[in-house]
Amino acid sequence: MIPYSFRVFQPGRKKAGCGAENGAHLGRNGRIFPAYAARRVAFCAGLWYFIHDCRIFYGVSIIKRFFLLLFLLLALTTGAAAAGTITDLRTDCLVAGNGSCQVTQTVTIEFTGIEQSLTIPLGANAKRASIAGYHAQKTVEDGYTLFQLKDDAGFAGSRTFTVTYTLSGLVTETDGEQTLNLPLLCPKWDYPIEHFSFTVTMPKDIETVPSFSSGYYGDVIEDYMTAARQGAVLLGDLDTALKDHESLTMTLALGPRYFTGTYSGWSANWVAAAFCILFAVLALGYWFVTLRSPRLSVSSRSLPPDSALPCDLPFLLAGAKPDFNMLLCHWASLGYLSIAVDPQGHVSLLRHMYMGNERRGLECKLFAALFARADRCDGASIHYKNTAKSAAGALARFWGRRLYERGSGNVLVMRALAALCSGVALLSAASFLLPVLPLRWLVLALCFVLGAAMSACVQLAAIRWYLRHVPVLALGGVCAVAMLVLGNLSGTFPLMLLAAALSALTGVLTRHGGQRSRAGGRLLGQVLGFRQFLRRVTPSHLLMRLQRDPQYFYRTLPYAEAMGLGAMFARKFGDTELDPCEWYNEPNLPRTAEGFYEKLKETLALLNLSIQC
Repeated sequence: MIPYSFRVFQPGRKKAGCGAENGAHLGRNGRIFPAYAARRVAFCAGLWYFIHDCRIFYGVSIIKRFFLLLFLLLALTTGAAAAGTITDLRTDCLVAGNGSCQVTQTVTIEFTGIEQSLTIPLGANAKRASIAGYHAQKTVEDGYTLFQLKDDAGFAGSRTFTVTYTLSGLVTETDGEQTLNLPLLCPKWDYPIEHFSFTVTMPKDIETVPSFSSGYYGDVIEDYMTAARQGAVLLGDLDTALKDHESLTMTLALGPRYFTGTYSGWSANWVAAAFCILFAVLALGYWFVTLRSPRLSVSSRSLPPDSALPCDLPFLLAGAKPDFNMLLCHWASLGYLSIAVDPQGHVSLLRHMYMGNERRGLECKLFAALFARADRCDGASIHYKNTAKSAAGALARFWGRRLYERGSGNVLVMRALAALCSGVALLSAASFLLPVLPLRWLVLALCFVLGAAMSACVQLAAIRWYLRHVPVLALGGVCAVAMLVLGNLSGTFPLMLLAAALSALTGVLTRHGGQRSRAGGRLLGQVLGFRQFLRRVTPSHLLMRLQRDPQYFYRTLPYAEAMGLGAMFARKFGDTELDPCEWYNEPNLPRTAEGFYEKLKETLALLNLSIQC
């Protein structure tokens, strides 16, 4: 005969099918019990029947039989019960205008013993998951993200954990009507829950009433819940305890166009990823076919590159504008002119001799244009500014015709493709981060432009690496970090990582221009070799060269400054007293290398300001 305590779990007064489809049974008092609990009671009843009526136990007293049953039940409970209880679990959900949801769960667990490890489950396909104050290993089981925590001291007593993660793909649309399916409780918890509450903050006010479904209770869970709605905020509190491995889902029917943007969870990510990959493949393919050059042969050399002047080095190293001021310093070191600074800080250029056919034709034209009016040229004059600008363009065209093959591609094409990749990636990230706005499409368009601009900054930093322009390098680094942070916040980290990496790689691959000719590759190798020498040369070696040529520092400084190594080159001379410079005149001019360099930098800054204004 089956005991009464087992017959309690037969179907009762509640709605038929509401819990049976989830493996639950209904009792006479209307409470729902999990299927595994019913099976345990059935097992206990059968075990008691076996002990009570089996012939083996005929000689055993009823009290001993009872204690034997109690021992077996304790053994069963020890193997199946959880080692703790969740005393409080709170879920706070912030739903964005595109249907994604930022979830924050705060759980307090009361451990009955000491646990060396702990599993904290999150939602299905959770992204950007983190746990405050702990270093956890993230795993995935049955599509659910799990945090595995370990503590050498063990988890004991009452401990509180706070986890955050993001869910997407929660919105479905049928016949123009949108429905939000939001999981509030993951069914992977191994502990029973004494108290559960939640808040759901929607992007706009809602008019409909949500429905709730539980893994054990089905839709009857609403009978044990106190829920309220305050504008766009939904509040809920369960009046009953929950079993382990319980789940809770909220379904909210909404009107058309409640969510905007890419709320389907898969379409936007895949489309953006497809475009980013397409642009990356096109950029790398274009480089491989039209821009790729043989690897440069670089060996350290102590002599400046053949036929390249200091003004040419920025263009040769990084495609930057040739530096006309470095050309003036080089001419001055050769004796063609001198640079004078009066006590008021006015910079003047004084011609000492004419330039003939001992220099290349372009130099002669520029020198003649600079001193076309008189033997003295004011560094702050319009004439100097116009001459410097025309010289920069002429020098760039001069080397552009000699460094590259005729069939070389244009580096701007590859750079534009990399910028498009970043623009699409940032557009995808912004679509997940932006709330509902009246002009959301305009903001997204601006984000696309911003992504392309950030890519250009990253490319420029990689291109100008050799020139040591600190502001440019800092801006590029900040843009790269910002791209990765935005990707992490929006759940599009792989796309943003691809965009940032492609931008940096594009800068490196197009740093020296397009497909180089044999002579261009040889000259560029000499430039890099001379730069390598200036970076690695020892102070003792420089002092030895200074003894042979007292003007060595002044002759070499324009080359070092053009490659961004002027300060480093001057520091290597230390406190050595130098001979007076033959081509630079200024009152109270220091005799040390660093002092002279600081004065020259101030003069060059004035000349650059004259050119730019």
